[in-house]
Amino acid sequence: MKTVRIFLFCLFFLGLVVSCSENKTAAKINGEKISVADLDKSLDQQMQKIQKDIYDLRRGGLENVINQKLLEDAAKGEGLSVDAYVKREVDDKVSGPTEAELKALYDARQLKDQAKFEEIKDQIYQFILQNRKNTQQQQLTSQLRNKAKVEIFLQPPRVKVDPGEAPVRGPEKASVTLIEFSDYECPFCGRARPTINQILETYPNDIRYYFVDFPLSFHRNAFLAHEAAHCAGDQGKYWELNRKLFENQRALGENDIKKYANDLQIDMNAFQQCLATHKYKSLIEQNIEKGQMSGVSGTPAFFINGIMLSGARPFQSFKEVIDEELKQ
Repeated sequence: MKTVRIFLFCLFFLGLVVSCSENKTAAKINGEKISVADLDKSLDQQMQKIQKDIYDLRRGGLENVINQKLLEDAAKGEGLSVDAYVKREVDDKVSGPTEAELKALYDARQLKDQAKFEEIKDQIYQFILQNRKNTQQQQLTSQLRNKAKVEIFLQPPRVKVDPGEAPVRGPEKASVTLIEFSDYECPFCGRARPTINQILETYPNDIRYYFVDFPLSFHRNAFLAHEAAHCAGDQGKYWELNRKLFENQRALGENDIKKYANDLQIDMNAFQQCLATHKYKSLIEQNIEKGQMSGVSGTPAFFINGIMLSGARPFQSFKEVIDEELKQ
């Protein structure tokens, strides 16, 4: 009981320290105070990125430590040193590339303008051999991890993201919320479509998926495309036009978009009126601001229960995070 009281006191004390720190004055301008909390708010996006970078460094370091420990335990069980064990399980199981394979890589990389084949043949040989060793060692550590009980308690930073009125798919009481900030003209967002579809097919009862507008300023047709999708949504055709826009990313001019809407048998008078009055302009601008406040600087950007993933990641990257969230 005494330990519990001490723990609660420590939490209370830490809360006071944080509160006092936030209220502390960082500067004054003509007598007007600027608090540390005000300063932190203005740096929120940069601080979120720093926190994520720190986590990524820690997680990478943790993975290396875990893999090394597994190798040490496996080697000890075989009565070998780690070096001897790795030589037996990795080096001795990998064969070097043939002359034909060396020449094929030389031609594929178009290296003839840089050096003659004979001059860099040994470098190409070592490059291919090392890649094969790395692959073999990854397979070995994966096998060792599957046999061991590895529990990871290091938690990634989470960002509180409000999807607002964004279009949504999936059950309301799903365990995992997946929020995507996207741009119809962004090629990387287009590449992410098959992955998103695979996620929704793999976890039909576990994922609540939101698609949030984040048209980039240098994509000249993107903002209009996002307005159009919402206008189609007025007629229950949001996801249909969403798919059409991504299927035709290189043709998103106004006439192109109107053609796609017409193909979907959307009431064109209401659709064009919606576009002409920019009915959803302020909503899209609010979504962009929300994204920026959440640390989004490019597209696509994803948040899985607040855990950020940037870029067109493979399905496995999402699966690892989703499975971990479902365990909790």
